[in-house]
Amino acid sequence: MTPWQKENLEYLKTQGDQPAWNPSVVPNEAQEEEDEQEKEAKTEAETPSEDLVPEEKTQQTYESFADRLPNIKKVRNTRLYRRLSLIISVFLIAILIVLYFVSPLSKLGNIGVTGNTSVESQKVIEQSKLEKGVSLWEQFGDRNIYEEKIKRQLPRVKKATISLSGINSFNIKIEEYKVVALESINNIYHPILENGKILSEEMNAPVSGMPVFQNFKDQKIIRNLINSYNQLPEDIKQNISEIRYAPSNANKELINLHMKDANEVIVNISQLEQKMAYYGKVAGQMESPGIIDMEVGIFSYPVNNGETEQSAEESSEALE
Repeated sequence: MTPWQKENLEYLKTQGDQPAWNPSVVPNEAQEEEDEQEKEAKTEAETPSEDLVPEEKTQQTYESFADRLPNIKKVRNTRLYRRLSLIISVFLIAILIVLYFVSPLSKLGNIGVTGNTSVESQKVIEQSKLEKGVSLWEQFGDRNIYEEKIKRQLPRVKKATISLSGINSFNIKIEEYKVVALESINNIYHPILENGKILSEEMNAPVSGMPVFQNFKDQKIIRNLINSYNQLPEDIKQNISEIRYAPSNANKELINLHMKDANEVIVNISQLEQKMAYYGKVAGQMESPGIIDMEVGIFSYPVNNGETEQSAEESSEALE
């Protein structure tokens, strides 16, 4: 029996009344009820409380968030420092650029010349028209214009290259045309460059190792001759002492080459490279210095006696 049933029974006994319920039946029902209560208690004990689950989850979430909080702060601080560094760097660069362009360092301060041998450095600087104290980068951007000015004003200059040198300096690198021959007019000599241009510079005596051009009046003919002359082997060039223009009525290309070995060669300007390739072989077969005629074919004859000299003179007069 349950406690309340016991108490009820005792109370009825005290009052002299008989209980309305059957004690023999009640115990079974009470027992069944007790069993059910025990089962429910056991089930409740085995089953975790629903109220505890949210509390545990909340506690775990709190602990997880608390663990992550320092890392989140660290990441945010790192990002903030990076952004601040970027912004500060941009401002500093902008300030430095502004300061540079208002300072003397952004102006051309010095000009140097290298590679020149015959052309004076000061002339190169003057003809370039570069200005000190003017914007360095503006002039550097227009450097092709200044390079062309140098080449146009100084015929000896084959190539001029302007480059940066130091903080605010330019260097002009010069490549010059070679002087390959001399033109003689009234015993005054003028240099002839490898491009066929005759300089106005005057020389009182020829330069050793350079052929002297005589009787040339047409600049175009000189350029054609220089182009052919530049194709000759170096040993042949060194053996030529004088080149005389000797055209005939039928042939305006004839020239006479006076060789240092005392031979004279008659040849066409357009065939100079082709025919002079046989000069060494022909001259080697000659017993004495003479004339090698290469105008039509190739043949030679000596000039060691009066008859031959007269024949050679008549041949020369006919050519002239």
